[in-house]
Amino acid sequence: MGLKIFCVFILGIFACSKVNQWKQPTEVCFSISLAEETIMDGALSFKKGQITVESFKFDGKREEGGDVYFTKHYTEELNTFFGATKVSDLEFDVPQGMYTGIKLEITSAVKNKKPNLVINGFFKSKTGKSYPVCFEMAKMETFSIVGEDLVENDAQVDLFQVAKTKATILLNPTKWFSSLTREALEQAEKISVEGIHTILINHTMNGQLYNDVVASLEMDTAKAIFVKQS
Repeated sequence: MGLKIFCVFILGIFACSKVNQWKQPTEVCFSISLAEETIMDGALSFKKGQITVESFKFDGKREEGGDVYFTKHYTEELNTFFGATKVSDLEFDVPQGMYTGIKLEITSAVKNKKPNLVINGFFKSKTGKSYPVCFEMAKMETFSIVGEDLVENDAQVDLFQVAKTKATILLNPTKWFSSLTREALEQAEKISVEGIHTILINHTMNGQLYNDVVASLEMDTAKAIFVKQS
């Protein structure tokens, strides 16, 4: 009888230990960047820009310990440049575990009447002339993002306490612009910005191109690449 009670006691301790383990957090540092891709036979590429983040949503499914869901709302303007290596407001303590799937959402909204999404790149015409391209969006938009492990290249992400994890959210504007033809950009209206002919695309300039890009943007799903840090 005493041995039986002892075994139950040990099993209880082990079970509690496992439960506590899945409650322990691990640090995940998110950043937002642009995928380094080109389209139109290399004529169009994007290098930099910025986004205003209003909220960040995390929805993760774990093998053990229950699912994890949280939303962070930003009362102050969170304006982050693409490629910034450290964004303290996008660093979170997340319950550790083996995640079978992670879905994220970033909502971007207009602040102070300024564009909440700006993408800058270059377009090379058939004559060989290069034009800066600037896409500006001034409307609330939610970006859907799926997590992916860099090493395994699949949806299962290992978030354990022993290592900090960096997750890079990759937006891919070349996908959004793939709905346009090269001829459309050749014929796009250009304005002078600091003395340089520039293709500006927003709701008032090159409006049809803007509508086509926004429609593609709203159908796209971005990736978040998770990498363990040494």
